[in-house]
Amino acid sequence: MECVRLIVGVILPYIAVLVFVGGMIWRIVTWKKLASPAMTLFPAPATEGANAINTAKEILFFKSLFGGDRVLWILAWTFHAVLALIVLGHFRVFTKYVDVTLGMLGMSDDAIKAMSGGAGGAAGIVILIALALLLIRRMALQRAREITGVVDYFALLLIGAVIITGNAMRFGAEHFELKQTHDYFYSLATFDYVSGMDVLKNNVFFVHMCLAFLLIMFIPFSKILHFGGIFFTHQLIRKQ
Repeated sequence: MECVRLIVGVILPYIAVLVFVGGMIWRIVTWKKLASPAMTLFPAPATEGANAINTAKEILFFKSLFGGDRVLWILAWTFHAVLALIVLGHFRVFTKYVDVTLGMLGMSDDAIKAMSGGAGGAAGIVILIALALLLIRRMALQRAREITGVVDYFALLLIGAVIITGNAMRFGAEHFELKQTHDYFYSLATFDYVSGMDVLKNNVFFVHMCLAFLLIMFIPFSKILHFGGIFFTHQLIRKQ
């Protein structure tokens, strides 16, 4: 078991970062090599500023999807919006700067913990429901099944496993101390000793972290990276 903790808790985080960064560089280089078409698929805005605003609306509000499939838009927008909040919330897990900033704004430690617990718990439940409904929709609709491959189902199930283990840490009977994660990730960032830390003896955290790092490595090579590709493709097809 100690060998597994060493591989997952000490070695895997660095491998995940290297694979993610290398994969992102490869993806960006590939996108930049795409040929710019001589004609557009949609009427292009008259100015670059209008084009940027149009792209922002697509990124923030899924404008095209809203006009095409309202049910899918509700599920997809809810999922992505809550996911963005969860990602922001994890900055509190990785660093102490969020707590320090909120403290400077006058919030007490108890108020910060209450806000984090309430908002984080609600977000975990909402995103799991949205993901389950998206998965059911893919399996129920023929047109969705036809464009969904094994890799797509794997991505959804992997994301679901990360969410479920994250919820288990929050709602589980075993108390989980957030300070342990601060110390753990700080030690990783400073290349300090981490293999013997108590946080790695928490089985739920251990599984959650392993799945999360696998997801991070998977992102550059999957459709999950549509959040990055849109900055290239959306501008491309509307460029005059």
